[in-house]
Amino acid sequence: MAVIFFTTTTQAQTLDSGDLNGIITDAQQQLVQNATIRIHGKNLSTHSNQHGEFSFAAMQYGHYKVDVEVSNSQHYNTTVHHQGDVIVINIDNLQLDDLVVSANPLEHNQLKMTTPVAILSEEDLVMDRGLSIDQTLGQITGVNSGSFGVGAGQIVIRGQQGPRVTVLNNNVTNQDAASVSPDHWISTEPLLAKQIEVLKGPATLLYGGGAVGGVVNVVDDVIPTTVIDGFNGGIEGRLSDSAVGERAGVISVNGALTEDFMAHVSYFNSQTDDYQIPGHAESAVLHQAAGHADDSQGAHEEGIGLVENSAIKADGFNFGISRVSDRGYLGVSFSDFNRNYGIPGHDHGDEDHEADEAEHDEAHVVRIDLDKSVFNIKGLHQFDEANFISQLRTHYSNTDYQHIELEGTEVGTVFDNQADEFRLELTHGTIGGFEGVWGLQWTNRDFSAIGVEAYILPSTTQISSVFLIEERDFDRWHAEFGFRYDEQSVDTQNFSTINDSALSLSLGATFDLDEHWTLPINLTSAQRLPTAEEYFSNQGGGNELIAHLATNAIEIGNPDLQQETANNFDVGLKYRNAGFSFNLAVYYNQIDDYIYLRDSGTVEDGTRVFMYTQQNATFKGFETDVSYQFADRFNSQWDLRLFADGTNAELNTGVKVPRIPAKRVGLAVNWLHGPWSIGLQHTHVSKQQDLAPFELPSDGYELLDLSANWLRYGNRFETLLFIKAKNLLDEEIRDHASFIKDIAPRPGRSLSAGFRLTF
Repeated sequence: MAVIFFTTTTQAQTLDSGDLNGIITDAQQQLVQNATIRIHGKNLSTHSNQHGEFSFAAMQYGHYKVDVEVSNSQHYNTTVHHQGDVIVINIDNLQLDDLVVSANPLEHNQLKMTTPVAILSEEDLVMDRGLSIDQTLGQITGVNSGSFGVGAGQIVIRGQQGPRVTVLNNNVTNQDAASVSPDHWISTEPLLAKQIEVLKGPATLLYGGGAVGGVVNVVDDVIPTTVIDGFNGGIEGRLSDSAVGERAGVISVNGALTEDFMAHVSYFNSQTDDYQIPGHAESAVLHQAAGHADDSQGAHEEGIGLVENSAIKADGFNFGISRVSDRGYLGVSFSDFNRNYGIPGHDHGDEDHEADEAEHDEAHVVRIDLDKSVFNIKGLHQFDEANFISQLRTHYSNTDYQHIELEGTEVGTVFDNQADEFRLELTHGTIGGFEGVWGLQWTNRDFSAIGVEAYILPSTTQISSVFLIEERDFDRWHAEFGFRYDEQSVDTQNFSTINDSALSLSLGATFDLDEHWTLPINLTSAQRLPTAEEYFSNQGGGNELIAHLATNAIEIGNPDLQQETANNFDVGLKYRNAGFSFNLAVYYNQIDDYIYLRDSGTVEDGTRVFMYTQQNATFKGFETDVSYQFADRFNSQWDLRLFADGTNAELNTGVKVPRIPAKRVGLAVNWLHGPWSIGLQHTHVSKQQDLAPFELPSDGYELLDLSANWLRYGNRFETLLFIKAKNLLDEEIRDHASFIKDIAPRPGRSLSAGFRLTF
């Protein structure tokens, strides 16, 4: 889309000022109405009319930072130079740097953020979507997958996962059981996402202790926030070869019911078969560690070329309706997701190698049958410009989550999570030169597990929070500071209520060294309170310890755990000039009283016993990428990108933290000519030999991916055809962050194709 600014002067205006007027159009030069345009630092905002026009009266000539919001997934910050001439901004040509990070209520783009952030746009997602969100984000620097087959997996940010990475949907916590166990699906569907944002490093000021490692925010248009002209939407379908056997489709429609009421409906369906691999499901490292002879002659036949019990079947729908006015919007939505997927190697924990070689016993096949429904209320109200409070955002979410672990046809364990969350944010005007956001958040979670694998006590967790973030722009730099205070109570039948509190503080700045170089710095002290799982695993008072089969361990909680404190220093360097960009982030995170599972050195019924304990730990590492865009003499556009990242984590005793991803480096080349584009990406992942006690090493690998697209713009439709090849070298890929890396590698070489039709 394009925003065209033009200025006029009148006799009543001085020679150094004039009206700042504009017209908003899209790629097909269609007028866009009811877009929101704001000028930062002036408390000025307006909306485009039915002709796409807007105006700001009597503006001094000079540079202005402008925010243009067309929809949730088209929200940009950029700078315009108002001097009486026509100013044109083509939003289609703006970089991802200009996209607003909606997970930050200050509505900054990436260049203004004091902490590292990455955004996947809708176009990126069409090509890079995986079968779960951890696979979708795996190519972002600093982000890895803790895969559990293709049906589930943890998102790993800078070596941290589980309860230290918060997943949001439209800025509200994604309530499920994923933090309880790595075999539990993170219940957000990449097929429905319009934009995904990753905030790397502590984001506790905004979202609490569960974000001490980072935040992933999945953005969609389920609740419409702007006026829709008629109807628009899209249809997408994809198929893959027998390596994965994916069959997926999604349809999404947005429309105006009346002049003020807008609606959204979407549906998806996705299925895969048991996926194929280039060799054995069991790694050679595990095979040798178990004391078995070399199996190169094929004596051990089970699991060759296939990861059994890894198929997925999923579907779901969203419905939303909202009333939109020139002051904001108020809407409601209902979503329902269903997912049935297998747990690869779930029975490996209590069966020996000889049993693995025997005929597969269907009674021990474990699958998860999951259902999640969510009801949301979301609103935004903008007050008069003269008011001290300029904007009010509210969000309420009710989640009904349940998944059943089926052992064959029998119900094994039922996990149930009922959760309510309320969030309020007030944006205020200037106080002593500072503008900012004040917020409240309240969460109530009732969690229970009933059945043979119910190793966690039922509990009720309630968290009340208050937070604020303040910012100020100076001549060549931008400053931010803030704090958050959390009060948590965890209640069970077997223990007295555990009450605790956490305080998080942050101080950050972004320095404009010159027109090309930016230096972001952030210092955070963030506290995380223990979860019910860390407190109460195997604390039921019975004589029998219950194994957590997903991790092949008996986990014993500790009701005496204290909050952990992460003191994180993050410094970066960014460069932008004439198609060349450079990003570097270096971080040092000293975590006091880090909570982790310590191997007790004992074995119960053939399963190792681990205990939740606390020890100081240090996480440090880097992320960098450099890219260059240029056009050749044949009118083709080239985009070259070189990237690398690495994390080192160890306890203050010198012992390594387990499941830390290995260093990696990669090169991506993209070519664009007319309607055609081709992308090739190669990633080298090193062997991981920095190991925790009893941890097995992971071999390095070379990952080569190829994609090709054909895009055609029509008067009413936009058509995209795409094909992609994953793991072209058919490498045996085992994610070191995965609990089951040695029994379930990633899929081998696969080919998929699909289309997207938008209207």
